[in-house]
Amino acid sequence: MHSKKLWAKLVMFMMVVGLVLSGCNKYNQETTTPQKNTNDNTNTNEEVEEAKSADPNVFNFATNQDIPHLDPHSTAANTSFRITYMLYDRLVTYDGTDTEVKPQLAENWEISEDGKTYTFFLRKDAKFHDGSPVTSEAVQYSFTRALKLGKSAAGIFKKVIDENSFEIVDDHTIKIKLKEPFGPFVKTLGTVFGNILNPKLAENHGDDMAESYLADKEVGSGPYILESWDRGQKLVLKANENYWGGTPTMKTVNVLIVPEPSTGRLMLEKGELDLLDDTMISPDVLKQMDGKNNVEVVESPGYQIDDFAMNMTAKPLDNKLVRQALAHSVNYEAIIDSILLGGAERVPGIVPKGMFGFNPDAKLYDYNLDKAKELLKEAGLEDGFDLELAISENNEVRKNIAVMLQADLAKIGVNLKINTLAWPTFLDLVTSGKHQLALAAWTPDYADPDYNLWYFAHSSSKGPGFNLAFFENAKVDQLLEEARKSVDEAKREANYKEIQAIMAEEAPYIFVGQSTVEAAKKTWVKGYEINPMNTWYVPFHKITKD
Repeated sequence: MHSKKLWAKLVMFMMVVGLVLSGCNKYNQETTTPQKNTNDNTNTNEEVEEAKSADPNVFNFATNQDIPHLDPHSTAANTSFRITYMLYDRLVTYDGTDTEVKPQLAENWEISEDGKTYTFFLRKDAKFHDGSPVTSEAVQYSFTRALKLGKSAAGIFKKVIDENSFEIVDDHTIKIKLKEPFGPFVKTLGTVFGNILNPKLAENHGDDMAESYLADKEVGSGPYILESWDRGQKLVLKANENYWGGTPTMKTVNVLIVPEPSTGRLMLEKGELDLLDDTMISPDVLKQMDGKNNVEVVESPGYQIDDFAMNMTAKPLDNKLVRQALAHSVNYEAIIDSILLGGAERVPGIVPKGMFGFNPDAKLYDYNLDKAKELLKEAGLEDGFDLELAISENNEVRKNIAVMLQADLAKIGVNLKINTLAWPTFLDLVTSGKHQLALAAWTPDYADPDYNLWYFAHSSSKGPGFNLAFFENAKVDQLLEEARKSVDEAKREANYKEIQAIMAEEAPYIFVGQSTVEAAKKTWVKGYEINPMNTWYVPFHKITKD
């Protein structure tokens, strides 16, 4: 959201996915933040005076999107994911630029012939931050808690496992018995929703399974420990010196919330920052920065797709003709050329090009104002109407895309109001279905269409699950559920391609494009890799500074 990731991948999601989440907190700005400058083009031709005392053991990262929540089982916000990936371990993980799972807490595993029983053999040297060992009990506790909590993390697992799915063989061997085969099961275990929590958390369950307790605390075994968090300003991670995977290279990581992109740019150029969030600076400004002031812009293929979700429960978007008309009214090429500077390509749906199951033949809406007007006339709305688009603040690219959409829709008589909201407020609005249109971005946590399509299209994912279009289609639900149960990859691929064709016709979303990932960093930063799925994931524990 972007994301990933909204509490709901917030959200999740939104996550985010929990995308998220609940809160509509308004935080104060840090008084030490440099003076705001709304002009991203400052310092275009001049070298700035650079700080010379960068500590090689301290990494300073800035994002302009706040962190809503730290409970890995209830948030789907990408900004939360970035942190929880460092605080927790999973049975398996994704590493570097690879989209295939690798062992983490599970050294190896076995799968039964019927695809329903998975036996995981845990490493014996992993410990939680309080020194207690990571055991099979912790694995069972973590998944059953996610299911009981019933929020974003449960979306992946609730139809596949339940509280009776676990058999503890010994302290470091556990069997997970699925209710039915689930093709991408191991892949799902590498997501943040598969984070393993210390079962001692049960002492703080209270009335909400410790969700409020974990909002600003952690009980993980990961490479970093949460040292402090000044909401809306700075979160500090300290290296776990006893980490089983080796002591992290960066001893301290400061995650700074810097609302103004121009401020973040200046801080990077001066050497006060080592890396900027890839969503923070627009492509045109990145090109201006590259090669100056010891700033390097790195590029990488990505699975991120920007989209407009059209809430099908809100009039007049409950009418397919209206949705199709809007899809024909977007000047896609102008957005890609003028705003994304060619750093994206058209795709017909939420499954990215390059991923298994991508359907290149699904309907791709063209920019056709005559067709859009014809569809609105057929829908009885030829005289136009008002719409509101919700976007999150502090994302220059999405602001520019929103303004261009506003101009495009005006050409077919639609008056679009842009409602810019703080990230937590935005997530609360869109996951509760109080929006009409919402502009967001999505990157998968595992490289399988199940992830993208389940959250965007299954009826059970409406709202907090990140189906922000509140799309519901019985045939799509059936195809998704069949594909999840199948271990026949050809069958799964056929289902996913059919789903993409149905969604293209129903048009619950407008897909802007699949973007290349670009991020600005100092040249002294080494070991920073961008994963095409988790573009917001930063491997702080492996990064070094020359």
